[in-house]
Amino acid sequence: MIIDFHTHIFSPSVKNYRTEYFQDSTFSILYSHEKSRIIDHNDLIKAIDNANIDYAVAMGFPWEKADYCDEQNEYLKDAMSSSNNRIQAFGSLPVNDQSSIERNIKKIKDLGLAGIGEIAFYEGGLDKSESDILNLICSAAMKYSLPLCLHLNEPVGHIYKGKHRTSLNITYSVLQNFPDLTVILAHWGGGLLFYELMKEVKNSLKNIYYDTAASPFLYDDKIYKIAADITGADKILLGTDFPLINFNRYIDAINNSIESETDRKAIMGGNALKILKALSVQL
Repeated sequence: MIIDFHTHIFSPSVKNYRTEYFQDSTFSILYSHEKSRIIDHNDLIKAIDNANIDYAVAMGFPWEKADYCDEQNEYLKDAMSSSNNRIQAFGSLPVNDQSSIERNIKKIKDLGLAGIGEIAFYEGGLDKSESDILNLICSAAMKYSLPLCLHLNEPVGHIYKGKHRTSLNITYSVLQNFPDLTVILAHWGGGLLFYELMKEVKNSLKNIYYDTAASPFLYDDKIYKIAADITGADKILLGTDFPLINFNRYIDAINNSIESETDRKAIMGGNALKILKALSVQL
């Protein structure tokens, strides 16, 4: 079984009339360029069919506007249903309103979505001032038994659209407070995975997963084997950021880099299946 744990879809309204949503500055940062692809759930189903992928997890977008979050979450609920659960979805919430965080996460739970995220701080970055927000999100995620996906990017290297300031120290200090929370750190956790070579860090991050999204833009293909050696293959999730990058660039790299068939199966879908089954998702 192959499960892509990190894709992005939007409603036909956003897909066809994206300029009307540019008043949301976070959305404008990533999608103002016409070459930034936007797809809906029908496009995603066709794509995973063509790539022989069984299921996909669609991440919500970190809209600033609450109305846009609600609109997308309702759409994602419908996408799950109309795809016969081949699309699972994580829900969005506006992170700029601390007073509504728990209420919005309860709404995500009530809609039957599979998790929370992708939480991202594109505007100001993830630093000390955002740690209180992240603590509130993690606390509510624990209360409602939902996994959380957090966008992190590497703090060094080339600049690209959407790359923000990331403090791995702040991120780690928050995650330590919630050792039993299932958290998916996107984009290899911005490199946090390398610190699992430290015994105390590894012990603190026992329920942390790392997805592979955007790997071809960020790292040499050696990352797959190196990451598996550091964290164990059971903590890595295939995630493509589709439609940003084609599925096969990841699948070929994983097949060529990971010798163990057991490890390949875990990364390609086994680990994702474990997360989803813990939520009693019917696949």
